[in-house]
Amino acid sequence: MTSRSRATVLRARASASAVVAEAHLARRIGRYPYFAPVGGPSAARSMIAGELRLNFGSNNYLGLANDERVIDAAAEAAARWGSGVTGSRLLNGNLELHEEIEEELARFYGREAALVFPTGYTANLGALAGLLQPGDRAYLDHEAHASLVDGTLLSRAKLRRFRHNSVDRFRSLVRSEDGTGCVCVIEGIYSMRGDAAPVGAFDAACADTGSFLVVDEAHALGTMGPTGAGVSERDGVVDRVDLLTITFSKSLASCGGAVIGDREIIEFLRLTSRPFVFTASNAPSTVAAALCSLRLLQAEPEMVTQVQDRASQFATKLRAHGVPVHQTDGPILTIPTGSDFSTLQAWKLAWNRDLFCNSVVSPAVEQGRGLLRLSVTRLHTDEDLDEAAVVCAAVFEMLPQPKHPDDSLEQT
Repeated sequence: MTSRSRATVLRARASASAVVAEAHLARRIGRYPYFAPVGGPSAARSMIAGELRLNFGSNNYLGLANDERVIDAAAEAAARWGSGVTGSRLLNGNLELHEEIEEELARFYGREAALVFPTGYTANLGALAGLLQPGDRAYLDHEAHASLVDGTLLSRAKLRRFRHNSVDRFRSLVRSEDGTGCVCVIEGIYSMRGDAAPVGAFDAACADTGSFLVVDEAHALGTMGPTGAGVSERDGVVDRVDLLTITFSKSLASCGGAVIGDREIIEFLRLTSRPFVFTASNAPSTVAAALCSLRLLQAEPEMVTQVQDRASQFATKLRAHGVPVHQTDGPILTIPTGSDFSTLQAWKLAWNRDLFCNSVVSPAVEQGRGLLRLSVTRLHTDEDLDEAAVVCAAVFEMLPQPKHPDDSLEQT
């Protein structure tokens, strides 16, 4: 087959993709909510697609992504170590800086060790692909992040899904199958809906069933628990969870991720996890920014309460305007919008009023259970919250009533 004919086959395959066709249609009708160009730092009001808009689409929960102290730390690291390490940590890219943040993360969580990855996605991928083996069984919450699903698939373990946040369903599934090597995988705060897992109850269920527990605290780091260590800390089991995973791209205002746990497990992953061993390590500036953010969080733990208060205030304001808000525990608030079309319409109506937020459509959620997702940060003022609540109320009034207002899931 010639290069021209191969290219023709690939183009035909791309053209036949339903995802691509839907994206082309959404662009033509002005309802495409993705890849909006951001023209400045992530703030309460940001330049997005050439306009200053209320920014409720960012995960900059603690407002540190544009903090001068964090920016200075990143710049100093780039000046000292260069713009990149140009290789894997195994061979030539292991900086003192990587080991420094690993030690700091381990102390912060009260655990023995940590392992830093280039992204939060690869942290989850590396943790599960390294921990699980063919023949093991991994039980994932129905709303677990794609990186957790992909890590399980890469490991070739048997994947089982259980109803969202249902400890009883997890327990019954495990007991219905014989064997060992069971792992329960949940998130502290779920990235789409924003609700918290009952981590303490899952820990007890794992103890009863002899299962390992993996908790992704990506959205809970900096936003939950007395010191911001996440839902595991809130529930008093941070020392019992077998593996914790985090990302740097939210509260830590950078890019990267980490796996935290017992020293022997972390050392095993360091030497055997393919997503860690066979990838270039984090750029020095990203590690330094995350380390500075982590130290600021420890020095100023009141930031955790501040972002919680902002989220609670916003939920109250939305409800006062008659906007239904799913019950959440962290900084993510979601509004039910129904079908994918209605969800994209809601996003566009908000966009036209200079409110930037995220649309959540299938397959991220079930068909007919679309959401507008709004992330609250410590930087949002009362004026920002008031203005956003008014916009959301106007948008919601224009939408058809969702057919599935209840946010419960029935899948197993």
